Formats: sequence, C-alpha cells, structure tokens
Amino acid sequence: WKIYTIVEDTMEIFKLNKKNKCVFAIKLAERASRYIADTEKLSLINNAIEIALTFVQTEKGNGEVLYNFLDNENNGFTIFQEMEIDEKIRDAWDCIIDAIAYITKEIYLANREKYFPEPIEMVDDTIFTHMINALKLCSSEEVEFLENLYKDCFNNQKA
Repeated sequence: WKIYTIVEDTMEIFKLNKKNKCVFAIKLAERASRYIADTEKLSLINNAIEIALTFVQTEKGNGEVLYNFLDNENNGFTIFQEMEIDEKIRDAWDCIIDAIAYITKEIYLANREKYFPEPIEMVDDTIFTHMINALKLCSSEEVEFLENLYKDCFNNQKA
C-alpha cells in the first residue's frame, strides 16, 4: 500500500495545465484499453481517443459526438462496463469512461456550451483520483507508468 500512497502524494494533477490534463487523461485511457480484448470495443475506444487527441491538437471538437461513446444504448462504454463480469476489465472501463468524460467536458467548455449532459456537469479535476485508482486496480505494475506519465506531462508544460 505504501507504493500507492507515493503515487498519490507525488502527482498533483492541479499543477498541470488544461492541455496536459487532457493528455494525461488520454494516455490513461490508452493504457487502460490494453485490458480490453474485444476488437470491436477496442475500435470504439480508439475512435473516441482519436476525437480527444484532435481536440487537444486543434482545440476544436464536438462534445456530443464524444459523449455518445459513453452514453449510447447500443454500444456505449457505460453499457459495456455494466455488462462486464471481470472486475479488472470493469476497472479498465472505469478509467476509460472517466478519461473520455473529462475530455468531453473540456470540449463543451471550449465551445462555450451552456448546458451539458448531467453526468458531464459533475466532472471536475477530482475525477483524476478515480481514474488513477481504477488503472492501479487493473495491475500494481501501472504505478510506475502513472509516475512516469505525470512527470512527462509536468515537464512538458515547462518546456
């Protein structure tokens, strides 16, 4: 348990700027997607990540399109998570859903939208704690990845 405490103490997400928070979230979603074996679901995750990356690069995007990956009655990420019986894969979905929710909110904000879907309204920086913990629950080996990713994002904004 000590190693988990170290990660939480050394990662001060609030010190990252908006762009690096988005990059951090995207990288967590990419990493968590390694635990999803279904190629159809992986394709959807990769499509959502591509939209998120485009937003980070261009500061343009459609929040509704990205939100649809989360809340879609046929193939929404939240449906996949609810149907999953393997706890590790459910944790991976938690991380992915949080990351996409965070980017979705940033897109809505960038577009100066007045109203968001209710689940997105509640998203703020505290979601990172849940996102990080969800990835750590997938494997204790993720701790080193998380520490290195945070350092990269933090150092990237200094450059």
